[in-house]
Amino acid sequence: MTETYLVATDMSARSDRAVRRAFRLARQNGAGVIVAHIVDDAPPPDVAARHLEASQEALDRFVGGLDLHDRAEIIVKFGDPTADIIELVRTRRPGLLIMGTHRPRPFLDALRETTAQRIVRMTNCPVLMVRDREDHDYEQVIAATDFSPAATAAIEQAAQLSPGARILPVHAFHVPYGGLMAASQGGTDEIAASFRLEAQEADTRWRDTTTLPETCGATSILSGSVMAALEQEIARIGATLVTAGAHGRVGAVRAILGSVATDLMRMPPCDVLIARPR
Repeated sequence: MTETYLVATDMSARSDRAVRRAFRLARQNGAGVIVAHIVDDAPPPDVAARHLEASQEALDRFVGGLDLHDRAEIIVKFGDPTADIIELVRTRRPGLLIMGTHRPRPFLDALRETTAQRIVRMTNCPVLMVRDREDHDYEQVIAATDFSPAATAAIEQAAQLSPGARILPVHAFHVPYGGLMAASQGGTDEIAASFRLEAQEADTRWRDTTTLPETCGATSILSGSVMAALEQEIARIGATLVTAGAHGRVGAVRAILGSVATDLMRMPPCDVLIARPR
């Protein structure tokens, strides 16, 4: 059975990149594509109807100009954008949900979850958030890892999407009260070394008990914040995709993604792939 990618679009330039990436991946992996645009039914009926008609025409033209368009299904309908995308994931069971980045709203984003975060919280489907243009393949991938099944699932999904990609796992460890210790004790080298050794041992156990893709390289273990470590390694190898695992139960109120995936989705340094354990 042919796998299907579901790409959600709000008709913005950000979403256009997601649609183009969906078609590029579909061509590479022999998948079908569902392109969905949900017209908010909150406005007055005549306004919503004009929006629906215009959206259908615009999306037909856009998708019609892409390779593989004859294998694509276009869905334009009234509804609640978030709830209806979640329902499409439930009923159509795509192998991957693809979305563009959200419009930055610093104050509101600090107070509530974004649409993409809510969708990830409410589904088991892997989610690809597209930030960059699709004029390149994912040849270099950074994988945030805490050696968990969720992080492993994200790595496996990246290898499935881009079989030839080089995947570099990155683990960051934090030395608590490092600044105070450095000031009072003249350095934290021994403490940092113990944290590094603990991470190396966890990495060894992970690799002994997990079958990772052949393209997965040695883990880069760095001291400091996770986001700083990821951004450093992304810049160093020129990565165009970063992966992270989603933690917790589907639908759980708490931050299902964990802080790493949450931060990546709020401030993506490149395209971001989030996955749960299978």
